Parts: sequence; C-alpha cells; structure tokens
Amino acid sequence: MTRPGTRRAVRPDRADRGERPARPPLPDVYRRRRRLAGVLVGAVVLVGLGLTARLLLYDAGLADVDQVEVVLTTPAGTPVGGAGPDAPMLSEQQVLAAAGVEPGGPLIEVDVDAVAARVAALPAVASVEVRRDWPHTVSVRVVQRTPIAVVRTGGGPALVDGTGSVFPGPPVVGLPDLAVSAPGPADPATLAAVGVLAALPGDVRVDVLTVTGSVDPAGGPAQVALGLTDQREVSWGSAERSADKAAVLGPLLTQPGRLYDVTSPDLPTIER
Repeated sequence: MTRPGTRRAVRPDRADRGERPARPPLPDVYRRRRRLAGVLVGAVVLVGLGLTARLLLYDAGLADVDQVEVVLTTPAGTPVGGAGPDAPMLSEQQVLAAAGVEPGGPLIEVDVDAVAARVAALPAVASVEVRRDWPHTVSVRVVQRTPIAVVRTGGGPALVDGTGSVFPGPPVVGLPDLAVSAPGPADPATLAAVGVLAALPGDVRVDVLTVTGSVDPAGGPAQVALGLTDQREVSWGSAERSADKAAVLGPLLTQPGRLYDVTSPDLPTIER
C-alpha cells in the first residue's frame, strides 16, 4: 500500500530514457542478402587485384626479363677458373644457349623447371638451379663436373668424373688415362676405377699415369690396376677396402720395387 501523501516512483520506459529499442532479429532473407553482398564485394576486390597484377607483370613490362645471369662453380662451391680440374668445362654461352630464355618476355612466364632440365642435359653439368630474381633476372647456377681421368672414346679423348660420367672438355694436364672397355656410369669397371682414384691420397695420385678397370667374367667384382711413374705398377684388386689399401700403399711406395700388390691390405707385397 501507498501511504497517504506519498507518490510511487514510475520507471521511465526506454523511449523516455533515450535508449533505442532492441531490434527484432533480421529475417533469413536479409541475412542471405548481406552475405551475398559481402561475397560480391570480395569478388570485385579479387578481380581488381588480378587485373592490377596482370597490368604490372604482363602488360606494363615492369617485370620483364632483362638478363640471364649464369654462375659456374665447382662441386666445392668455388668459382671455376684457372687450370687443372677446376678449369671451365663449359662456357657461359653454352649455358645460355641451352637455357633458351629470351630477354623481353614476362619474368613470371619463365618455366624454371624446363630451363633447368635443358641446362642439366649438357654433359659437363653435375647439377643446376634456376630461379627468378625479381624483378628482371633469371639466375642459372651451374655446378660443373670435376674430371678425375681421361678416357679414349670413338670421338676422341673425353673426361670422366667421380661418378663415372663421360663428358667433353678441354685437355687437363696431370690426369691419368682410364682404360676400360665400356666407360660410363653404368659400367662396374669404370665405377671401380674412379672409386680407387678418389680414395688415393694426393701425393700418390700425382704419380698415377694409368688406371685400368676390368670386369670379372665369372661375375665377381671388377678389378683395378694402376700404372705409376718410373714404370711401377700397383695390383689393387677390387674396390673393396679401398681406404685400407690406400693407407698401406703410401708407405709401401717409399720402398724400391716394380710391382706393389695391395689386393690384401693386411698382407701387402712388393715384387722387385
């Protein structure tokens, strides 16, 4: 009850307090329209970005190929040059011709995988990496093969690297002659011979004039023999335990002899 002479407080409604009445939930049709409008705006923005990218990368010529950069290195990562095994085995012009990238076209259109495949087909190439260097350069980085021996082929002298791959190149002074019947990376005799050369210490390798690999007709491992300076010979045997044989051969060569047999590195012999 309200006492006489008192007034009951009346709460003002939302309109009197300046508050906006709560909106009723939008019907589904309006929500769908809003979502559709958002999708359309996003599509328009994407189309605009695509047209801008097209203009910059293609039509305006702001990202065209201005140059093809070729870098030749050895497997150790050093620039090729000088004489010996690190001398250039191929020229920059050969790489450019194989790459087949014409300046002036959009850089984005250069198929780097196809360029790499064409350059890798050059016999003297061990590996290649091709990339786009924005905004105007195609970079071709080539690791050339390092020759380890010289082999006689039907087309004349050729070079052989540590994988047994045969490739043309300039004459390299100081490399031994490889004598095998079928030189190549699939030939067991070739692989055994280059494996032995790679295992030799430098002070022994410089005395090697010839390396001969032969396949065992009975199906055993390929056999290797070395011809050294001063008419010395080394019977190496198979490429198994090459590290042990190389370690034994060095001290053995300090003694006079004609034939050094390290086929069994535990029992090496010298024939005088």
